Amino acid sequence: MLYRVDWQVESQNRDDVFARFVDSRTNSGYDLPDGLIMVGRWHDVCALKGTSIWKTDDVELLMQWMQLWNDKLELAISPCIDDEAAGRICAETLAIS
Repeated sequence: MLYRVDWQVESQNRDDVFARFVDSRTNSGYDLPDGLIMVGRWHDVCALKGTSIWKTDDVELLMQWMQLWNDKLELAISPCIDDEAAGRICAETLAIS
């Protein structure tokens, strides 16, 4: 299953979050557990926000990993689907309308 994680950094946490992000790139404490894949991550460093897409069959893994960040970031986790699945749902909805 795919999940979108949106985050927002409060301005007073900016430097702490920037330092943690830089550290996370080489610190094995931030390695992803087996069963959790980051598909992609995009940042708006000026607006202090971003989004990422994750793949996992166990949402608890995602929520556990996000505990590394939720003390400094506002996080929103949402399930999401790809175009193929969205197309099927839209076609089925139109068929019953």
